[in-house]
Amino acid sequence: MEANKNEIILEVKNIRKEYAIKKHFLTGRVLEKIAAVKNTSFEVREGMALGIVGESGSGKSTTGEIAGGLQRQTYGSIFYCGKNIDEMSDYEYQEYRRNVQFIFQDPKSSMDPNYTIGDNVSFPVLTLKLAKNKNEAYKLVSEMLERVGLNEKIKNKYPSEISGGQCQRAAIARALIVNPRVIICDEPVSALDVSIQAQILNLLKQLQKELKISYIFISHDIGVVNYMSDTILVMNRGSIVESGEAREVLINPQNEYTKKLINSAFIN
Repeated sequence: MEANKNEIILEVKNIRKEYAIKKHFLTGRVLEKIAAVKNTSFEVREGMALGIVGESGSGKSTTGEIAGGLQRQTYGSIFYCGKNIDEMSDYEYQEYRRNVQFIFQDPKSSMDPNYTIGDNVSFPVLTLKLAKNKNEAYKLVSEMLERVGLNEKIKNKYPSEISGGQCQRAAIARALIVNPRVIICDEPVSALDVSIQAQILNLLKQLQKELKISYIFISHDIGVVNYMSDTILVMNRGSIVESGEAREVLINPQNEYTKKLINSAFIN
């Protein structure tokens, strides 16, 4: 199936995110605001990967969090399978949140250190009642850990007892275990050693191919985004300054900021 015929799963329309940076000390009235994301729109299609690239402060992570329901936009709309998430019933919203999962930058801090890996990975299953009991949930955990290249015995260890690469694989298992349609990967390899980064990226690509998952892949590294993505959005100061097919953006950038990102990524 051609990419442009794939179903649109997630659609972001003209979102803007403002934060108050100054308030009246008595009334609390907002005196000054800053826009972290400005009039941003994009689509995420079935089985495809959309990359969002930009430097720190560009608004890329905020955009991802809004798309996945972790933050609320000031203006604009988010649509999941054609329906505005603000108009969903409780059940529909729960399905949206189940189907849009996250993998974060620091795998250690994304896991609760007071619980084992097995507990951490099983929490979404138990919360969403996708298993009848903890034993059934742990069976799913074992299967998913093996799928991401981990020995199922690792479920008895705590996050502090395993490496960063192993912990990120466990975080991938946690995202996958609820069978989502979209995973938002926010700098998922930047906290890992270079030798481990390639392993995690290749694992994500393999899983996408096998499971037909869609990705929003967020990174400051345009080389990594190019490797992972079908299309790329380049963000600067909260706005999309360039977009297009990944290879075309990398080979023939039109915006000076995009050229700067490419030069910084591939400098010797």
